[in-house]
Amino acid sequence: MTIKVGIIGCGLMGSLHARTLHALPGVKVTAVYNRTRDKAEALAAEVGATVYDSFESLLEQDVDAVWVATPDHLHVDASKAVLAAGKHLFLEKALATSVADGAEIVAAGAKRPDLKAMVGYPLRFAPVYRAMKETVSMDGAGKPIQAWSMRTHFLDPNQRVYDKYRDHYYDTPSWYFDDATAKGPIFSHGSHDYDLLMWMCGEVESVFAYGGTYLLPPGSVADAFTVSLRFANGGIGQVSTPWVTRVEYDMTGVATEKLTAVNNNGQLLVKDDEGPERRTSFADNDMWVRLNGHFIECIRDGRRPLISLEDGLRVIAVSEAAYRSLKERREVAVDYTAVRDAARAGGGGQA
Repeated sequence: MTIKVGIIGCGLMGSLHARTLHALPGVKVTAVYNRTRDKAEALAAEVGATVYDSFESLLEQDVDAVWVATPDHLHVDASKAVLAAGKHLFLEKALATSVADGAEIVAAGAKRPDLKAMVGYPLRFAPVYRAMKETVSMDGAGKPIQAWSMRTHFLDPNQRVYDKYRDHYYDTPSWYFDDATAKGPIFSHGSHDYDLLMWMCGEVESVFAYGGTYLLPPGSVADAFTVSLRFANGGIGQVSTPWVTRVEYDMTGVATEKLTAVNNNGQLLVKDDEGPERRTSFADNDMWVRLNGHFIECIRDGRRPLISLEDGLRVIAVSEAAYRSLKERREVAVDYTAVRDAARAGGGGQA
């Protein structure tokens, strides 16, 4: 069975997903749409797809699933249209730029329990993080006490940026730096880390954020930040994914009652009380193939995706609280009311 795929949004992430899907067996990218046609035409020529002049006309075509990779603040209308058209939905993170908008997408998904829908958080598919998750979830590990994720980056609107995860240079989209729409790395970029740490440690109860605009022009998003987390289980954590560090490095860790697991830039370090520290290196990071392949398998096999729309909304609740804390300079409780309402309306998620 060949899965026919449409792509809405042919920029950085839409092109990445299209190329990844094009290389997967039994998958064909057949339709693409982008607000500026030249990007769509370039991508279509590369993957053998047809260009359409609107996402509505794309959704009239014979496609099984649609990847929505528009700017975050434009996710709502396209995502709801995909589900209403009876197509499976893969939605680039972040789910939306507000809990209210995200709840609209989740409600649309709840009306179509026959369809698969997933939010694209690739770190859950990186081999080092999957090994880390298995380690801290082992019987006898005990509850998480403290966790941290600091993944440093450097983004400048006036220069091309090297992306270590994709091993290439790209032009940063201008909307990344617009506080009115994107809300900056504390909201969208940091959402990777909120999702990752909640996956390993459980729900975040409250946050306190520090940060500001340091290298970007005045009026831009906050380009450096740190967020302290309090988990519902009593543990604590910290997230920082600034855009001001020219040296890029990943350092993510979880200390449980009985052991500690740390991702040191692709090397997993594990230590408990029974022996010496163990080190495992992960040279290859095929998380994009694993991420897209997982969703294709969910469509084929009728499986539940690892990251549901409800999960994406839960992450946005944390992102929104962190953004509010940054602006208001106080601790902010995470409001999961919309998440719980959506879960009740949807009967707990997809089959």
